[in-house]
Amino acid sequence: MAGRAKKAAPKKKGAGYKMPDPIPLGEVIKDTLFKKEWRIGPSIGVGGFGEIYSACDNTSKSKADYPYAIKIEPSENGPLFVENNFYIRNANKDDIAQFIKSKKLSSLGMPLYFGRGTHECKGVTYRYLVLEKYGKDVWSLFNNAGKSFLPTTVFQLGIQMLDVLEYIHSRGYVHADIKGANMLLGLKKGSENQVYLVDFGLATRVREDQPFTPNPKCAHNGTIEYTSRDAHLGEPTMRGDLEILGYNMLHWLIGELPWEKSLKTPQTVQILKENFMKDVRKNVSKYSNVPEALIKFLEYINSMKPKDVPDYAKCRKILEDYLKKQGVKSSTKLDFSNSKKLSKTKANISEDVEVSDNETVKEVQNGDVPKKRSRKAKVTSEVDTENRQPETQKETKKSNKRKSSEPIVVVNVKKTRLKPSATPPAKKNHTNIATQTSIEKPTRRSPRVQTSRHVSFDSPISEIVGDKTGDSINSSGDIFDDSFTIKEVKVKPRKKLLSKKEEEITVERVVKKKVRSVKKLKSWKDSATIVNGRSPPT
Repeated sequence: MAGRAKKAAPKKKGAGYKMPDPIPLGEVIKDTLFKKEWRIGPSIGVGGFGEIYSACDNTSKSKADYPYAIKIEPSENGPLFVENNFYIRNANKDDIAQFIKSKKLSSLGMPLYFGRGTHECKGVTYRYLVLEKYGKDVWSLFNNAGKSFLPTTVFQLGIQMLDVLEYIHSRGYVHADIKGANMLLGLKKGSENQVYLVDFGLATRVREDQPFTPNPKCAHNGTIEYTSRDAHLGEPTMRGDLEILGYNMLHWLIGELPWEKSLKTPQTVQILKENFMKDVRKNVSKYSNVPEALIKFLEYINSMKPKDVPDYAKCRKILEDYLKKQGVKSSTKLDFSNSKKLSKTKANISEDVEVSDNETVKEVQNGDVPKKRSRKAKVTSEVDTENRQPETQKETKKSNKRKSSEPIVVVNVKKTRLKPSATPPAKKNHTNIATQTSIEKPTRRSPRVQTSRHVSFDSPISEIVGDKTGDSINSSGDIFDDSFTIKEVKVKPRKKLLSKKEEEITVERVVKKKVRSVKKLKSWKDSATIVNGRSPPT
């Protein structure tokens, strides 16, 4: 055909699967089997083998409402071929309705299909499958909840998946790829609380007449973190489906599986799972938020043989008994809240709740959130404050100083005083003027009395000099001038300051080696008084 652009080769992905080119919006697919036409809408997502589009009946006039989903892949791929055959045999509307009635269920998470066939677009042949359109998947809800579901939600999901697995197994098939990404919430009115199990690309028919035989070619098939021990050997089983469900439930409770850091090496994951299942109770008991019911469920799976048909009634009773103890029915609306945040909220509340207050403690145990009590209210309830003396401001500050919940640690710190370094001794017959103080304040009726006293200092630069004579043991260079000596001089005080009886006093004065007599002058220099620790000029 002239003027037609050359089409690019289909892309390859995964195990040799070809990824389809985008299908144009509004493309019409003619379904010869159901005699319908489907109009392609916006893309919903891309899988490991093809792409999923929203779709509607071409006769619908609304361009915004797309109640269906179409899975499309190149015809060379295999997963959708397997899934088509599974739906043909097991997704009959009447068969599903009969099972629901026999088990007395209100609904079942087994999807229906509405069309299938092949379609050619731009020279490429595609295989397609038309399903009902569903809502959010459990994996995205799990991530939004901080990777932790409430235990009641986990057991509700477990019961719903157990019903679907019982139906699939009764048809002679195993799913082999149960995970949150393949569990979708219903969108139709009345189905919002029902989770549907989808993606049967790894569904395998079980041959009960043949013994359990490992197949190395199919070893480790499935999503590696949830793959059962049987599937690790290459032989998916009904027991393996329950084991995969148990791993999912454990993951939803604890947030991370024990072997999650070794997913790049399937053999290591296989060994870790085998060791884990050897002593389920011991290994699961390491996690505080795992109920006893899940341990019993895993122990029952561990007691089964590979080819055994599960006792679904027993498994369902284990899960339902837990919900009854919690006061929750299996039909209760699913709550995808973050269990970690809720547990922290309850922990904060329980800190302020009195242990003796039975009503408040009972409310916390039942999951109700009582009003938070302040610490101040708690104190006043314990102590009679009517006749209590008011606290001083200092005591109030001291009592409110520490608000931490950590225990008080008393640390005794010994304060050591640094020893002064060696100080030089004073010269013989030498007085340290730095130790002298000013005179006492004179009064009008009493004469001025000149005194000298020794004052101790902490300064290490000098030694206190008093009547002590001789060299010090810690001798070092003298910091004073060698030309200084001590001379006793008799001085009369100023006349106007003297009393009736003149008194003579003796003072020690530091003079130079050349001694001279002190003249009687009317100047303030006459006095040997030491002012502010300094001698007057000479």
